[in-house]
Amino acid sequence: MPDNFYNKHATKLADTYLSKTFEQVHQHCLEHFTSVLSKQDARILDLGAGSGRDSKYLAEQGAINNVHITAIEPAQTLAELGKQHTQGLNVNWLQDSLPDLKAVTKQEISFDLILLSAVWMHIPDSQRERSLRKLANLLKPGGKLIISLRHGPSGDEREMFAVSSELLIKRAKVFGLSPVLVTDFNKDIIGRETVTWQTVVLQLRLGV
Repeated sequence: MPDNFYNKHATKLADTYLSKTFEQVHQHCLEHFTSVLSKQDARILDLGAGSGRDSKYLAEQGAINNVHITAIEPAQTLAELGKQHTQGLNVNWLQDSLPDLKAVTKQEISFDLILLSAVWMHIPDSQRERSLRKLANLLKPGGKLIISLRHGPSGDEREMFAVSSELLIKRAKVFGLSPVLVTDFNKDIIGRETVTWQTVVLQLRLGV
């Protein structure tokens, strides 16, 4: 993960992330969040939580049902901004990263939903199968994994790797994850013409 870039530009990136709402960013899969937020004591893992926009929304919307959010952001400076943004909410911040997720694993918690928003393109292809195995192991049976896929060049010094919804789904099936939503290519909401996005929602089969 390009942590140095995110630490160096943390404030500017946080402003960019927070300029768009959760509903704008995740408009194509909102129903999958709503179904989990309606559960009592549900647990959500926000991987690559950045400045805390998504964790804040999820904690606020799930407060009435005591929904617990675990937020992971490898870039420490960005994580500190995220902690400030979610202060007073049911959000537990941990320093961790894929594919190992050692800190999360030590918690011995299973999750109803795991969100990877703008993360998958940072993971080298050689680590993706291992990452999916780890994510599947952290899900409750019937739990959902929501991954946004960024298509297009980096545009800065960050190294990004090509993504494919077809290959993601093929690999995920090995670990009991089946697709319940694959969106079309959608325009970048902050206006980058060379960037498009897809969302893939995977569900862990019952009895895994």
